[in-house]
Amino acid sequence: MFDIGFSELVLVAFLALLILGPKRLPEVARAAGRWLGRLRRFVDNVKRDFDRELHSEELTELRKLRQELDDTRRMMEESSGQLFRNLGAEFDPDATTIHSPEQGDTGRLIKAADRPAASKKSKKKTRRTKSVRKKHAKAKKSRKR
Repeated sequence: MFDIGFSELVLVAFLALLILGPKRLPEVARAAGRWLGRLRRFVDNVKRDFDRELHSEELTELRKLRQELDDTRRMMEESSGQLFRNLGAEFDPDATTIHSPEQGDTGRLIKAADRPAASKKSKKKTRRTKSVRKKHAKAKKSRKR
């Protein structure tokens, strides 16, 4: 910071000894140490106050963001609740039924037990098909290189 070397410190100590004398030098050194300690404490307090203020500003910003997020969440919940209430007349979430996909027959319901279940064979076929597709895509990429 000050770029003072050891030889320069020895020179200052020697001059202080010559100017102040051996009796007053220890008193002056103690006083200088006290002043230096006070200065360090003052700087530390200023840093701490600055950090505290900075931290409190960040916290207020975070609180504002949290409030905005809570408001947005509440609005989304209200709108989705309203949407579900509107759909509630058409769909009963507790029932195991769905609307028929046939046109013109919107009032007819199909029970879950009446729906055709996917067989294990068809699932395996789908898996095989996907893996075959992946292999073909890799082959095309390697041909392009």
